[in-house]
Amino acid sequence: MRTFLAAPPVSAFAMVMGLSGLSLTWSKFSQVVQVEFAQHVSLAFGLLAVGVFVVLALGLLRKQLQTPEKLVEEWNHPVKSSFFGAISVGVCLLAAVIVPYSFQIAEIVWLLGAGLHLIALLAVVNAWVHRESLQAAHACPVWFIPAVGNVVIPLAGVKLGYFEISWFFFGVGLIFWVVLLSLVMHRLMFVQPALPDRLKPTMAIFLAPPTVAFSSWLLLTQRTVEQGLDPFAHILIAIGFFFAFFLITQFKKFAQLPFFMSWWAYSFPSASFTVAAFNYALFVPAAIYVAYIALIFTTILIVGLFIRTLMAIHMKDPHWVD
Repeated sequence: MRTFLAAPPVSAFAMVMGLSGLSLTWSKFSQVVQVEFAQHVSLAFGLLAVGVFVVLALGLLRKQLQTPEKLVEEWNHPVKSSFFGAISVGVCLLAAVIVPYSFQIAEIVWLLGAGLHLIALLAVVNAWVHRESLQAAHACPVWFIPAVGNVVIPLAGVKLGYFEISWFFFGVGLIFWVVLLSLVMHRLMFVQPALPDRLKPTMAIFLAPPTVAFSSWLLLTQRTVEQGLDPFAHILIAIGFFFAFFLITQFKKFAQLPFFMSWWAYSFPSASFTVAAFNYALFVPAAIYVAYIALIFTTILIVGLFIRTLMAIHMKDPHWVD
């Protein structure tokens, strides 16, 4: 366990995304249903997310100082390099978690995260364009993290008053979503061999872009219940529900996979769907039952993943290496 924490793989920052997302789901539940204890649950998961981020950040810094070649190896990898975007996305999600408690701290964290994400996005896109070894078989849903992760940034940005910057990231994220969705679907449908078992859980990431975009769109457009949903919001939530149904049909295949770090790919998409479901329920009350089910499922899933992760690290599970 000490070895893992001293030099964690960059993909471990998916844990921060998942735990922050879980905190946001309970916060949204508290807002929609007006249940006070839910905000305390949200705070607990938020503090856990902050703690995990600090531990991983210190471990990453130590790895940079002691074995920088390992970080370079991850950066040069066609798949692992995309997880560098999870660091900045995680920071922006932490800002969204912090907003209800401290506007000033949240603002500093968000500005840091947004700046880091722009740098990460530019670096990753440059690597995609200029990396001669890149092949169609390397395309996978992990590529959504640095590119489509832009739509996460308005979740805190709008509340902090940064509308124009939030629109910038949202627009860039939407364009990359359309482009990368086509590329990844082409890889899954026409390029052989199929995704390796280690990457199959990342298919859950398909659920995140439309559901996060739906929640961000509502914030950016300041839609009220009286106004109802506009057509684009309907389209985004419909796509989100479609991918939720699609992933449910994959459950048996997912359940047969060994435990990998990539299992955390289930966490944030599930949380983003839950938040979107609660937002949707404000406009379509019948959707509240879907939101309740999603909340229960997401909580059990992420708590289970966290416990299973601790067990895997402690037992030095051979699958838990990157």
